[in-house]
Amino acid sequence: MASETDFLDMYRTLGLRPGCALPDLKQAYRRHVARFHPDRKGGVTADPAATARLQRLIAQYDAAMVFQREHGRLPGVTPRVRFSVPEARVPPARVRVARRPAWRHPALALLLPAVAMAVLGWDIASRPQAPAESSTPPVVASEPNAELASSDQASPLTLGMSPSEVRAIEGLPVSIHGDRWEYGPSWVLFEDGRVIDWYNSPLRSLGEVPRTADTPPNLPSTSGN
Repeated sequence: MASETDFLDMYRTLGLRPGCALPDLKQAYRRHVARFHPDRKGGVTADPAATARLQRLIAQYDAAMVFQREHGRLPGVTPRVRFSVPEARVPPARVRVARRPAWRHPALALLLPAVAMAVLGWDIASRPQAPAESSTPPVVASEPNAELASSDQASPLTLGMSPSEVRAIEGLPVSIHGDRWEYGPSWVLFEDGRVIDWYNSPLRSLGEVPRTADTPPNLPSTSGN
């Protein structure tokens, strides 16, 4: 029956191509049957031509399933043929054993290092020995170490000072950035109106900053830096 079935008509009806996968064929078949089955139309009289086409599709699908179980593939799929090529037999190659030279004999290989060591020892023993050098190292006068003077002078500032006390000691700052007073490369940091930290740069020490009158600085103040 499978050989007489028009499987190409089945593929055209389902919108598939010969050689499609089995799950695709089953899914398309279920959708088509569920769409055109007479029971889905309720009380409407079924079209005899549509019913005949549905019955023909059911018969084609059943035949395709029988074909798939017997041949392991769907109808219309070209079976894959595997050709086996016999392996060529290669005659084993002849292994030629090279003859060992006389100078590579094991006994001679052990004797040569012993002779070389004996010749080397005789050469060392025949050389005139040089007078032994004194093991006492020469006394080298050590130069006095020069003490390096620190350029960072001690600052008269102390933690907890108020801004007025800092102005009395260091004078007016070059610039003010929030709670930070800058004296060139040196600076003083305040928090809640008290000194919490400072940096005394060797380029311009806080002790070397010239003092000015005890008046507030007339400089723009920027916060957040």
